[in-house]
Amino acid sequence: MQIFIEPSDVLLFRDGRPFSAGEGHGARSIFPPTSNTIQGVIRSKVLADRCGRYQQYRNGCLGCPDKNKCTIAEEIGRPARNGRGSYGDMHLKGALIARYDQSELTAYFPLPADVVQVKDKDHFAVDSQLRYLGPLQQPLPGQSDLTHSLLPLWTPETKPVGAIQGYWSHQELAKYLLGEYPHSFTSTGKLYASESRFGIEVDNNRQTVKEGRLYQTEFIRCQENVGLYVEIEGIRHLSADPDPEMGLIGIGGENKAASCTKILGIDWGNFTKRLSERLKQSDGFKLYLATPTIFDSEHKQGWLPKWIHPETLSGEFRGIQVKLKAAALGRPR
Repeated sequence: MQIFIEPSDVLLFRDGRPFSAGEGHGARSIFPPTSNTIQGVIRSKVLADRCGRYQQYRNGCLGCPDKNKCTIAEEIGRPARNGRGSYGDMHLKGALIARYDQSELTAYFPLPADVVQVKDKDHFAVDSQLRYLGPLQQPLPGQSDLTHSLLPLWTPETKPVGAIQGYWSHQELAKYLLGEYPHSFTSTGKLYASESRFGIEVDNNRQTVKEGRLYQTEFIRCQENVGLYVEIEGIRHLSADPDPEMGLIGIGGENKAASCTKILGIDWGNFTKRLSERLKQSDGFKLYLATPTIFDSEHKQGWLPKWIHPETLSGEFRGIQVKLKAAALGRPR
């Protein structure tokens, strides 16, 4: 099942930093939201539309007259008890920023960390070109702060370059992974904008505002026809209607309303075929992470996958022997 979620209002997806009124900082949004946030949205939609008996569901569906014929618990799992819960059969991919216009879907992926932009007189020009970092053949002489004996990433560009924020369409990302580097990208402002709003804490007992308890919240306003694209497996249907073309869904902080449309998702068939043919002719490949990723639940190796040995940088993944040469990392979330 592939769905497109188009917000009817601004959205709020707070980051994990503490937030309270009067402490001199505001609540910032993460966009697109993490997969963990989206699974909560989907589970809430299924439970609200197909069940509605929240307390019975929390108590293991005890006394529910539809328990024997209901499959909700199998699809979305059970609430956590004693620190343990389950997601059931549900698996999802996304959420990805996407544009859905006239039944045509375009998904947008964050620019990879090995893409930089040429600076023109200490600032980025609108039409400044992109450059692509690649690993050197040999380590640089002398000492460096690179961990795990990784090769440095380098570009032959003589002008200053810097990190860049933006997005590629799924067609452009496919070209990048096939070695056909795009020369342009979509800026953040063409997809969504940030809006800051101020508020003040209210004393519920007196129904008056509290002095000095101001706060600021960052909301996200999507451009027209822009929303979130999610692929879902393991769920039979989202609502009581087995096959609705469109419905409503609550999403993000303050449970903002959005339309939820079933669509035909991205067909990666041709790309997968071309990538397979290219890998047979190459001795290396790139691993691109489309969403925030946890490689090691115990965090012993941080960003380094647990199937990569920290000393030799070699390992085995799904029966394939690999050796890590270089890594382009953004900041941790």
